[in-house]
This record gives sequence, structure tokens and C-alpha cells, in this order.
Amino acid sequence: MKPEKKSNHSRRPRKILAAAAMLAGAAGFFISRSASAAPVLIENDESAVVSGWSITAPSGVSLQISVVGSQLDIAKSAMFTSPNQSFQVGLFPVAGATNPATSIDFTSEMILNDTGAPFGEFDFILQNVGSKDAIFSGDVFLNAIGPTAGSLDTAKDFLSYLGTQANGTTSSWGGTAGNDLFISIPTGAIFTLDEASVAGSNSPNSGSTLPEPASLGLLGAFGLGLLRRRQPV
Repeated sequence: MKPEKKSNHSRRPRKILAAAAMLAGAAGFFISRSASAAPVLIENDESAVVSGWSITAPSGVSLQISVVGSQLDIAKSAMFTSPNQSFQVGLFPVAGATNPATSIDFTSEMILNDTGAPFGEFDFILQNVGSKDAIFSGDVFLNAIGPTAGSLDTAKDFLSYLGTQANGTTSSWGGTAGNDLFISIPTGAIFTLDEASVAGSNSPNSGSTLPEPASLGLLGAFGLGLLRRRQPV
């Protein structure tokens, strides 16, 4: 078994950003529109209520969301424009919602590297701030930037991929059965999906440090994302 790799990303400050973003979303800070039976498209700092969840896409991220029973299927795209950039997609449960979704399946993702440097690592992180933790459970993406499988930590909230994606190229993640990213959502979960690129060339220890997003958690750029551990509530 491949030993678990510790990323050089700092996760702790993101908990604060995620919590602040959730409070902003609860206060109605973000643009909102209601979902219909047809797929819902949200992007660029918009939010929508879909199957009992208020979902916010940061600037630079596009989400197409479909409801399949108690599951949300999401096709995502993201454009990274600076080295070591990260995006956060926020998911906030709507109080009093009837039969809210209990799982999310990111069926596919297109990631454009327009940073001026190659990616050497790409990470998906669940930042949990609720009373229960959402986890990566079941299928995970096959590695679109390298030959080795992704590395999932024991808490099932940090998923890391090594490989190289050249500047100016687009990687295609998922899109086929068993090649998707599945998240289980227990009652009480509040979280963001943080998605982070690491500049380098297939090096897990390039020495780069991921900066915090310039805006509060849910405000970001064109694509999708993950999070870490919750704070006590």
C-alpha cells in the first residue's frame, strides 16, 4: 500500500475562511436563484438552492447541477490563472428543507491551467465546519495528470494527486462510470470543497506554499473544490 503523503498545503487557516463564508451565505450575501427540474448552472460568485442545499460557485468556477433522487450530480469546470491558486465551493444546508440531498457526485471536471507554470500536484480537500463531517466515500477520480492513483488520508477529507499538467493545457477528470468523485453527507454537515493547484513538475515537495484565497472562502475563480476538519461548535 502506498504510504499516505502529507501535502505542503496549510489547512488550518481555511477552516476560518470556510466558516466566515458560510455565515455570509446564511445572511444572504450572495446572489441567489432557485433551482428547477432542469439542470441548474451557477458560476462566478452566484449561488442557488438545489435539493435543500445552498451552493455557491466562486468566480472562475462553473457548476452544472442535476438532482438524481437524494443525490446531486455536478459537472464542474475551473480556470486557474495564478500559481498555487485554490478555489472553494460552499455547501450550506437550508433550514427546514424537506428530503435534502445526502450525497454529491462530481461526475466530471475540466481544469484549465492558465497560470504560466505547470502543475505538479492537485488536491481536493473537504473543509468541515458542521457538527458532522462530509467525507469522500466510494469512487474517486482517476488521476488525469499522472500515472499513480490519488492518495486519500485516513479522515477521508484530503485527496491528493501527483503528476504534471503543462501551462496552457486542460485536464479532463471523470466522465465515466467509476471515474467520479463521490461525497457522503451526513445530517449536520456544513462544508466547502477546496480545490488547490500546486506549481511544480511532478514533485510533492517543491517547496511552494499555497497562499490563502484572496477573498473569503466562497468567493473564488471559474471551477470546483474541497475542505478540511471542522472546528468545535
